[in-house]
Amino acid sequence: MEDCIVPGCAREGKNKLGVRCRVWHHQRPGKAKTAALWSPDADAYLCDEHALGGADITVLYEPNRSGEIAIGVIAAAHVERRATPI
Repeated sequence: MEDCIVPGCAREGKNKLGVRCRVWHHQRPGKAKTAALWSPDADAYLCDEHALGGADITVLYEPNRSGEIAIGVIAAAHVERRATPI
C-alpha cells in the first residue's frame, strides 16, 4: 500500500485520487444519465482520516493538443504525473 500524500502523515493511503469528465445524455424530460469521457487516476493516495476529513481542491485545466489527459497532484509532497490516452 502507498503512504498518504498529506505531508507529515504516516498512515496508509488506501483511497486513490482521480478526476472525471462526464457527458450528459438526456433520456427524457427531467431525466439525464452520465457517462465518463475520461477518468484518470493519479498516483496519489489518502488515508481514511484525510479522505473523509474534508479538503479544498483546486482544478487547473490546461488544454493542449496531446490527445491524452494528464493528472498531477500537489499536496506539498511531490506526486508523479500520470497520463491516459483519450
